[in-house]
Amino acid sequence: MSLGYYYSLLAKKQNELQRLLACKGELQGKQQEFTHYRHTVTRPDLSPFTWQGKLAGEFEDIRFEQMLASYTDIESNQFHEVFSAINRKFQQIQQEIDSIKQTIASLEAQLASERSKK
Repeated sequence: MSLGYYYSLLAKKQNELQRLLACKGELQGKQQEFTHYRHTVTRPDLSPFTWQGKLAGEFEDIRFEQMLASYTDIESNQFHEVFSAINRKFQQIQQEIDSIKQTIASLEAQLASERSKK
């Protein structure tokens, strides 16, 4: 492969890395926003003046046992899994970039050696 190919590949991988970092930053912002609105899952509070009875009790159970549990799962586990996947991909791309840089250095050294022989 030519040197130009590897420079092009390097630029592509660096662009991927920048996009991944931007995505991670946006996602961190969304996670903070998600955490900020956690309290809205259990609002409004139900009181004897607003709604009561069996249906109100069932609704409260759904809000606290299902909705809040799902919200908490997203807030902690799912966001954690996504950030772990992003970090793994970041490391993979960084390793690819390092490898491409080594290949470029090797090709440039080879070209310099060939030029010095002439």
